[in-house]
Amino acid sequence: MRNILLVHSDQNVGEILKESLRREGFRATLFGSVGDIPRDTVEERADLVVMDGASGPGDIHLCTDIRLATSAPILVLSNMQAERQWARVADDVLAKPFAVQDLLARSSALVGRKPVGQAVFSAGDISMNVETHRVTRGKRNVHLGPTEYRLLHMFLAEPQRLWTRTEIVERIWSPGRDERIVDVTIKKLRAALNRRGDKDAIRTVRGAGYGLA
Repeated sequence: MRNILLVHSDQNVGEILKESLRREGFRATLFGSVGDIPRDTVEERADLVVMDGASGPGDIHLCTDIRLATSAPILVLSNMQAERQWARVADDVLAKPFAVQDLLARSSALVGRKPVGQAVFSAGDISMNVETHRVTRGKRNVHLGPTEYRLLHMFLAEPQRLWTRTEIVERIWSPGRDERIVDVTIKKLRAALNRRGDKDAIRTVRGAGYGLA
């Protein structure tokens, strides 16, 4: 039986969706927020994560947190205004209002093509194991805060790409945040990755963005 982690802030609606999924043959567990899900539950039990996007694209970073913990696909239930924002980080987006049969069909399709998650991301002498959450540069362990970890993961997933400050804000935080927060986080990431004599791990192109060197 496939396990679905269902995240919905409205308990009544969540219970209705949970029961519908159960009748379809899924084992669904309901949580009020992503923060309520124990990390080991995400890592070991999730075949699919279905999360309500009612709070809008401000919670897009939660998708990133889930991706760091599991290879399970993510289906977001979103209003049409935020659909494009969620589509950047979710495997699929189901626009509201929707029929329960549409939810069941999308869930079945996503579970059927559940990918085998990539455990290790690397570029140059930098490596990240998303199962153990260990980051190294050469033979040295690198200790990162949660935000710097998410940013490095984003860079390692597409090591040749240059990210604009706006793109970084939307992926790591939420649209509308002061983009100067990117500069602060890049500075912290640089300080953690670089030691005396090291090549700068972060590439900065003025007016264009940031990426891995």
